Amino acid sequence: MLMKMMTYKNKICVITPTIRPEGLKLVEKALDEQTFTDFDWIIGSSFPPKCDWADWVEDKFKGGYWTLNRIYNKLIKATDAPLIVSWQDFTYGDDTILERLWEHYQKNNKSLVSVTGHKYLDDTFALESWFDPRRTNSLFTETSFNNVEWNLCSCPRKALVEIGGFLEDLDFEGFGMDGYCVNQRLNELGYKFFLDNEVKSYSLMHGRVDKWEKNNLIHRWGDIVQKYGDKWLNLNYLKK
Repeated sequence: MLMKMMTYKNKICVITPTIRPEGLKLVEKALDEQTFTDFDWIIGSSFPPKCDWADWVEDKFKGGYWTLNRIYNKLIKATDAPLIVSWQDFTYGDDTILERLWEHYQKNNKSLVSVTGHKYLDDTFALESWFDPRRTNSLFTETSFNNVEWNLCSCPRKALVEIGGFLEDLDFEGFGMDGYCVNQRLNELGYKFFLDNEVKSYSLMHGRVDKWEKNNLIHRWGDIVQKYGDKWLNLNYLKK
């Protein structure tokens, strides 16, 4: 692990917002095994993470249904790496994921790439609890913006700066649709979206926050677009 820190060149910044300290072990294990080492890892949480080498951004935000959009912006502001990789908790992945995401970025720096994978009952990854419908025989394919999931995906930092970051108002409107909102806005600006099925993620099931389904923004997304659509390409949350 010390060698990884010594060879760090800040090409990629892996960001992990979390409210679950127990969910970081799988992420740390996966990142320890990556063949690509020119990256750093920043965790955004209200608690100090028990990790020897990750940087930490404290989530001090108050109010709202949750703080996910706000902590995402704080994490993005904490780095100048050209490629952001969102790698959420309780998620493990193949050891060449960062290598492939960097290769994709070098070929097309105006694209987002999502790694696909099923959910499992435990960390032996023997029994699936949910099958990812995005996994197909096509190893690398262009897709619609709604198929890129922020549990494990890459996004150029300049893209996020261009739209001004995550829409923080969503924290006060309800749960979910955070990454979807980013994707929809970048789609309006002509960014492309891809699925990489040559590598795979392995996620564990975890509990939802209280009243997740009742207050999920998917049920009134049309109203959200109407309310914020006129301004959501010109936000300024990422100004330092």
